[in-house]
Amino acid sequence: MGVMHLNDDYNINVQILDFGNSVPAVVTINDDGSFSIFLNARLSYERRLEAYWHEMRHIQNQDFYGDMSVDEMEAVNEH
Repeated sequence: MGVMHLNDDYNINVQILDFGNSVPAVVTINDDGSFSIFLNARLSYERRLEAYWHEMRHIQNQDFYGDMSVDEMEAVNEH
């Protein structure tokens, strides 16, 4: 299996921040149409990677352009 370079298809900024013990990650759409993924610094590398791919699925599924609530999107986007 080859390496996937999804960030080449989307304009995505990824940052690692300390969210405390709250959420593992958050994705936002920016004013210019790009995306920002914020990963919780308190997670292990493996958990941050899982959280990254979870947020990438939101981008790939175009969840920002639909009428679903965040709770509905999360239910659909479960691994």
